[in-house]
Amino acid sequence: MPSRETTISTPTAYDFGAALAFLRDSPSAVLESVDGQTYRRAWRVGRAFELVTVERATSRLRVRVEGPRVDAKSLTEAVRRVRHIFSLDVEAAAFQELVATDPMLARLVGDDRHARPVLIADPFESLVWAIIGQQVGVGFARRLRQALVDVAGREATFGASRFGIMPEARALACVDEEALRAQHFSGAKIRYLRTAAQAMEEGTLDFASLAALPGAQALEALTRFPGIGPWTAEMVLMRGLGVRSVWPAADLGLRRALAHAQDGGTPVSETHARALATFWSGWEAWVAYFAWRSLTRSAQGP
Repeated sequence: MPSRETTISTPTAYDFGAALAFLRDSPSAVLESVDGQTYRRAWRVGRAFELVTVERATSRLRVRVEGPRVDAKSLTEAVRRVRHIFSLDVEAAAFQELVATDPMLARLVGDDRHARPVLIADPFESLVWAIIGQQVGVGFARRLRQALVDVAGREATFGASRFGIMPEARALACVDEEALRAQHFSGAKIRYLRTAAQAMEEGTLDFASLAALPGAQALEALTRFPGIGPWTAEMVLMRGLGVRSVWPAADLGLRRALAHAQDGGTPVSETHARALATFWSGWEAWVAYFAWRSLTRSAQGP
């Protein structure tokens, strides 16, 4: 099968291993494959599927793309997506200064100082995953995400390995409701998924336009759609579009992590969480990422 590869630069001391560790733990990473120090993900390009492989190559990352119609354009697009997923194009010196001078933030970051947030490859995918994650536990959300891929997605084979393909908006707009109900999807989740997919198909939900808006306006625009509340919109802006100024202060996990960093047992209030964010202006989404990661470290123990 045709393939192309290149190497790409990374920020100084970038911790690719920490990104892979996040993906191993993440309930959203149902389409990604992590084997040792290698990341793989398949996606649709036109009518074909392509497999992207990323691995460390000394101080750079090696990106390889393979598929039946791979060309230079395929490699360029793969590199763009990889740089987005691993937050490689953000100038993070100011964040590093915050970590060095803010004891609470330093506790949240821990040994991951050279890590960077891992984003979701496509903003529509981040919206679908966020809708599924509404008001359910992370383990159940992961099972629902995998079930959605099984019901409405596709499967691609590369060598001896099979990879799930994210369902397209057109497939979700008319997804089989009974098939999803059999997988324990609620009627509300099915309606919200269909509505979002239909909006994508009709062009009324345009992520390129949202990305150009200030954060508050983008949140307002997203929450006009049925089933997209503030938390869901925040997840899309943070993890799908990479907006760094978003602060999901109502999120219980975030408030629990902030309490742990202050040696407290009870989650801090939403008001307290918003007050703390004033110290991290412009980097709120990054702080939230490391706060959630700190909970994973606590659960795993020393």
